[in-house]
Amino acid sequence: MAFDPLLLTTSLAAVGVIASIILVLSVKKHPTGNAKMVAIWKAIMEGANAYLKRQFRTIGIIAVIIAFVILAAFSTTFTLSYSAEIAFSFLLGVTFSLVAAYIAMYSATNANVRSTAAAEKSTYLALRVATLGGGALGLAVISMSLLGLSILYAAFRDPGVLAGFGFGASLAALFAQLGGGIFTKSADVGADLVGKVEENFPEDDPRNPAAIADNVGDNVGDEAGRGADLFESLTAENLGGMIIGLIVSIILFQGISVYYVTMPLIVRSLGIIATFVGLAVAIFEKKFKNPIKPTRDGLLVASVVAAILMLIATWYVFGPAGLTPSGTALAAYALYGCMVSGLAAGLLIVLYTEYYTGSEAKSVITIAERSKSGPALTIMSGTAVGMISSGLPVITVAITLLISFGLGEQFAVQAGITDTFLGGVYGTTMATMGMLSTAGIVLTMDGLGPIVDNAGGIAEMSGAPDIVRERIEPLDTLGNTTKALTKGYAMGSAALASLLLFQAFVLEVARYQAKITDLTTITSAQAILLGTKLSSLGSALALNHPDVVIGALIGAMLPFVFSGTAINAVSVGAYRMVEEVRRQFREIPGLREGTAKPNYAAAVDISTRTALRLMVVPGAIPVVAPIVVGVFLGWAAVGALVVGATLSAIPLAIMMMWGGAAMDNAKKYVEAGHFGGKNTETHAATVVGDTVGDPWKDTAGPSLHILIKLLNTISLVFIPLFLVALISLA
Repeated sequence: MAFDPLLLTTSLAAVGVIASIILVLSVKKHPTGNAKMVAIWKAIMEGANAYLKRQFRTIGIIAVIIAFVILAAFSTTFTLSYSAEIAFSFLLGVTFSLVAAYIAMYSATNANVRSTAAAEKSTYLALRVATLGGGALGLAVISMSLLGLSILYAAFRDPGVLAGFGFGASLAALFAQLGGGIFTKSADVGADLVGKVEENFPEDDPRNPAAIADNVGDNVGDEAGRGADLFESLTAENLGGMIIGLIVSIILFQGISVYYVTMPLIVRSLGIIATFVGLAVAIFEKKFKNPIKPTRDGLLVASVVAAILMLIATWYVFGPAGLTPSGTALAAYALYGCMVSGLAAGLLIVLYTEYYTGSEAKSVITIAERSKSGPALTIMSGTAVGMISSGLPVITVAITLLISFGLGEQFAVQAGITDTFLGGVYGTTMATMGMLSTAGIVLTMDGLGPIVDNAGGIAEMSGAPDIVRERIEPLDTLGNTTKALTKGYAMGSAALASLLLFQAFVLEVARYQAKITDLTTITSAQAILLGTKLSSLGSALALNHPDVVIGALIGAMLPFVFSGTAINAVSVGAYRMVEEVRRQFREIPGLREGTAKPNYAAAVDISTRTALRLMVVPGAIPVVAPIVVGVFLGWAAVGALVVGATLSAIPLAIMMMWGGAAMDNAKKYVEAGHFGGKNTETHAATVVGDTVGDPWKDTAGPSLHILIKLLNTISLVFIPLFLVALISLA
């Protein structure tokens, strides 16, 4: 018996959203600790809320302006109603992305102080509270992305309209991640350079005026920013897969098979079930030496559950008695193999992250040891680790693409699809969905990182007993690894999705050229014309065309210019923070001795104003660049731009994220008592290395995969503008 896939995906998405709310409420049942803890917690929460309110207002104004641009641009090519649908979808994507960001921040700010209080009893309980808070983030993000896409497809039945949703999610995520990253690293670098290097203060010392701003930054950058970040990642990759499924079904059936289009959504909905099981393992596992073990075990169990559920779903939809007319056993097995290859790639990237950035990783210890010779070697070693670390994940993604493309071609043969290349692309789509099937538990691991980081800060600033700080310290180090893990996972999924997103762009170009805008009725003549258009587009992307080469060069340049402006924004904010902290030590009598209180609000205000003002220029780069290139040089140049940006952004992002994380954990390794411990020249060198790596790993690096998705989604939305270029170099 056939079933409505949208009923399944919408129902499971709604269950996931409800479950995330339940997790938030379960966190709030835990005690908040003593009065000092509560006072610091409230200061962090108020600062985070105030920043997000101002940031969301800024993003909202930008979004409304772009919505009017979409209406104006499309009303000349399509009907006003179609333009309004895309603009509405865009605004909904912005809204859902910001809601996901807020839920992430709200969950974290309620879990941090409760994790501190729980450490009075045990490390397990502190980790459990943080895992509950991280789980709320993970479930909210994956469920809201699935819910938005399911509702919009049920309403419009057109992935082209859904491209607006992906564009809105990417735009909001870029500003949320970028602004949050500038905020948190301006505070963090400023706090470390004065507090640790100049004053020899410990981490999160209450005498440091930047301490509260640093903890606020963990929530607005690593929680709210990451929530929006992964929301758009899941959305864009799902969207690309749906477009490919749409074109495959049109060519195969001369109509639309809802199962081909919604199979990416089905796989993602099964990931919600896998997340429930993995979370249960992570929450209730009590015996561990390394605090990463419960969530790592949860990830492994979730992967097994996802693999089983994907096999059942693939057989039910594509098997001999499946819901598609061309279903065969070999077709189902081939497509399932694609999913498993993506799932395995995701697990390998998790292992690579721990190998390069873990608290006891060889590369981390090497950086710490070389720091005995000064900060120059710290930075050199950290940079080398980052560069070298890009090798394994890129090779893994390349092998996964090769395997999934080959299996996709076999699926096409067995399913009767004459265009085996398109079948191969559909295979890479399913590989990407396989990797993303465990996104909920990976996001949980990411979400608990800033929570335990804040928990350590609250313990330090409230003067909690030594036993509490000793129990939280290994969790803080764990947080650095889990945050690096999720950033690598997100970039890995972006790399794996690079072919499907580019092909989705080409397919949409063919659909618009074939003038197929009404997807309620597809004629055989339109299907044949679509196939003809597809076969003719390859020559337009040849490297002997100047517009293609120009587009690729501009695309390859964009990640570097973007990263440079983002890092420069952090340096501006950090400079202002350093001067403010020094000013307060000069002008507030007794601050150094602890007999006077610092002006925390002034430091928070500096980070807020710097982030909101300086996030605009780097955020505008990926919005303006493809539109300008497309209007002047055409759609082929835009396609080349996206490819060029993807190829340069992936290794650059991994280098910055993992190199920065390795330098951060090298600092923590020294602070744990190795190579002389705190208040030594070695420690000072690792602090300098950490400040260099901070904007790499928390500002520029994690923003790069959003840049890739934003370039892809904005290219999809504005295809009609690119079809008639002002200049033709072909």
